[in-house]
Amino acid sequence: MSTTLEVVEQAYGLAKRGDHRRLRELIADDATWLPAREGAWNPCRDGETVVRTLMWRAGFANRFRPGTTIDLGPRVVVQLRGKRMRRLGVRGYWGKLAQIIEVRDGKIVRIQDYPGIEEAMAAAGQYS
Repeated sequence: MSTTLEVVEQAYGLAKRGDHRRLRELIADDATWLPAREGAWNPCRDGETVVRTLMWRAGFANRFRPGTTIDLGPRVVVQLRGKRMRRLGVRGYWGKLAQIIEVRDGKIVRIQDYPGIEEAMAAAGQYS
């Protein structure tokens, strides 16, 4: 069985390549994805919507990719990198966006965006 970090890295790699079928196998049917702030975009409430959103973010249109990753067992904190983050309302040229990605039984079950890695770590119960 893959580690949580391996599942997340594999998911971003498949999304970047546009491999919908294999990516869908890594996302639970009832997976959710919540924005960093309410109203930024509509939350994803099912696995298929999570797959499409991940492919849009990691694919050619935006090219978001994981930078710093911190493995916390069943969750991974990911600092995203990419020049087109303003499309999500991230401010500044080098805007920051972080995520907590939760994996259960080898599938992504929840993604939550945060405005920065400090906020994500605090939400994960870790303080830096």
